[in-house]
Amino acid sequence: MKNTEIEFKWDANEPRAFARMEKAVKQIDVCIKTKQKIYICDVYVDTPQHDFEKQKIAMRIRQTGKHWQATFKTRTEVIGGKAVRREETCNLTGVKNIRGALVALQKKKIWCGLQVAQLHPIFKLTNHRNIQLLQGKGLQAELALDTCKLLVHGRQLLFKEIELELKRGEASKLDKLAGELTRMSGLKPARVSKVQTAVALWKLWEEK
Repeated sequence: MKNTEIEFKWDANEPRAFARMEKAVKQIDVCIKTKQKIYICDVYVDTPQHDFEKQKIAMRIRQTGKHWQATFKTRTEVIGGKAVRREETCNLTGVKNIRGALVALQKKKIWCGLQVAQLHPIFKLTNHRNIQLLQGKGLQAELALDTCKLLVHGRQLLFKEIELELKRGEASKLDKLAGELTRMSGLKPARVSKVQTAVALWKLWEEK
């Protein structure tokens, strides 16, 4: 489905969660095509009136190295570890910092029907991500082991999460792969995403 993100999430805040998932991958019928380590810095933004939050939209500005992007996702519930969301991304060329990214969006004024002229940061998520590209029969999926830090209202929270995102193939095959990894690893599917966690804490700590 075009511009649709389909992924499974597991809670990785258990002993040896990453090692258990990596062992599970080796026990099932997939091959690891590539491995990669990246550092991601995501700044989530909203309007002064919290318009995105009211529409259950998560809007972020992401920096990976010298590359900057703006992305918005519909913020759906995570059911049995699975999330299906609309996702739109825009590359921000010539941007060197978060201020420049906000200016670039301000010049657009409206993007994908969203008002982006008066955005401001609400919280930041940094992520040391280990990626494995998995190849199976008629399926390509990206497994991400995430070590995250949330910074909001001057406070911080450390946590871990595992994601499996469909890159190519049928969603039913991703369901099957996720089920196998859950059984083999013994890990529990996540109840909420890291962004839902961040939004909840942003609201909670904003009131204090």
